[in-house]
Amino acid sequence: MRFLSVPHCVALSALLILAPARADSLYDAGGNTYLDIGRFTTDFRYADGDHEGHVGRYGVAFEEPLADDVTFGLHGGYLTWDAQGEPPAAPLDFSGRYLGVLGRYQGSRGDYFNLAAEFSYTWHDVDSVGFASARSEVTWYETWASFGPLLRAGRWRLGFGGYYQGFDGGTETDTNPGRHAGFEAARHTGAYVGLTFYVDPTGSFSIIGTTGARRGMKLVFKREF
Repeated sequence: MRFLSVPHCVALSALLILAPARADSLYDAGGNTYLDIGRFTTDFRYADGDHEGHVGRYGVAFEEPLADDVTFGLHGGYLTWDAQGEPPAAPLDFSGRYLGVLGRYQGSRGDYFNLAAEFSYTWHDVDSVGFASARSEVTWYETWASFGPLLRAGRWRLGFGGYYQGFDGGTETDTNPGRHAGFEAARHTGAYVGLTFYVDPTGSFSIIGTTGARRGMKLVFKREF
């Protein structure tokens, strides 16, 4: 049997101490699917001023690992929308769909403290038919990015930080009266806080709140694999 010399033992011990180790790896993030249910208020800026909008998103997502702690995926589902004074003729109930891509980083190397980041680009499209066959369609693309600390303790995760949201390609088309209007996000930044609990090593429940440009809350029911 061959034994390690004292210098080799010292070097090996140093590597073990300095090498990053996964904390509570039983609950590390990986590939997953989840239900995403949320509603928020944000301001849409038209040529005539800001209009408070209410957006509801009820969908699913699928993410695959790209590297340690990094995933990439798709999300989409059912969408509701309304904005005060839009369209100007009469209040309508809008519904439609959303679809987009997303990437996520969730650190798992530290015992308690890590960092988390998220990016997504999402297409939204809603329409509605009102009285006298008045029809309106609203479409926009949303860029979302967030970054902040992630605190880990056993089955619990607490994340908080800041985010950016931007709208591009925002259009509203009304047929009665005929009208075509553009819009963008009136405000772009804010803060978020989220609490996650793992009910078992692959299943978790999260509640996430946002303030600032986007004011609302969503629930996430996730299953990892």
